[in-house]
Amino acid sequence: MRYRFRCEYLGSAYYGWQEQNEHGKTKYVTVQSALEEAFKTALRTPIDLVAAGRTDTGVHARGQMVHFDYDGEIDCKKLTRSINGLGRHTVKIRDLEVCDPDFHSRYDAVSRYYVYSIFTRPVALLRDFGWEIGHLPIDYDLMQREAKSFIGEHDFIRFCIPRNDGKSTLCNITRFELVQVSDYMVQWHIQGNRFLHRQVRAMVGTLFDVGRGRYPEGTVKEIFADRFKGERTMAPPQALVLEDVIY
Repeated sequence: MRYRFRCEYLGSAYYGWQEQNEHGKTKYVTVQSALEEAFKTALRTPIDLVAAGRTDTGVHARGQMVHFDYDGEIDCKKLTRSINGLGRHTVKIRDLEVCDPDFHSRYDAVSRYYVYSIFTRPVALLRDFGWEIGHLPIDYDLMQREAKSFIGEHDFIRFCIPRNDGKSTLCNITRFELVQVSDYMVQWHIQGNRFLHRQVRAMVGTLFDVGRGRYPEGTVKEIFADRFKGERTMAPPQALVLEDVIY
């Protein structure tokens, strides 16, 4: 039978989602390896977990979707308690349920929804969950106008770290909106059908460069057209959260 669940995790505690093996042994602790170890203990058999997407090292998640196959029936509430008790305190699961045997957490997803948080003054309590830019003069209206250039389907090869796996780098971005949360915090709300390695961080970093006057309005289009040659900022990972995966 096939099962699925949502999970949330503290990205700074792991080397991303995907398990990394070296000579048959786990090289780093990833979210996948930590959860699979807990499932193996609870179910007394190895379990292969498939997530909706591979989050980068340091990136958090609140709504990552995962599926797995298990030859037998599961008491979902009991297993959820077991996994959350056996696993690390930095990763928890919820909404465990039986699903259609053809369901695929990655290929059936129609969009992914990320939130990127920026602090406009020094903070102490939340600094591990946002990008602290202090009192830098930023033109947020300009950043929002520039963000519109990301909307639609584009080739994001110049806004990612290429994996050189021959797969398409086309992505369709449906939302890129700046939201004022408080007098010292703004958030980018970003949604699209798929995202590439470090793509969101590259996009936010470029908007930051434009907003602070390092580069002019229209820079995003110049990068898409491969006419831009300057150095660009890569936004840090701890401010990024995978909020939801939509099916």
